[in-house]
Amino acid sequence: MGMGTRSLAEKSPPFLGALAAMSNGRVVPSPGGVLIRDQAGEVIGAVGISGDAGGNDKICAVAGVETVALTADTG
Repeated sequence: MGMGTRSLAEKSPPFLGALAAMSNGRVVPSPGGVLIRDQAGEVIGAVGISGDAGGNDKICAVAGVETVALTADTG
């Protein structure tokens, strides 16, 4: 969707709730999702972490992405 899950939740909480309901729970609005950008700044994927508080999940996701010399975009 072009942004991290925390930003998406802040911009449109009703949309995320509807998306979770329509997907029968396959989309989970958790703040641990970040975009993965390559060295040119292009989005090449995303990663989501869940299991702790949202802020801690985000820290883990960012650390994993940065470990492989890519950029985590939390916004």
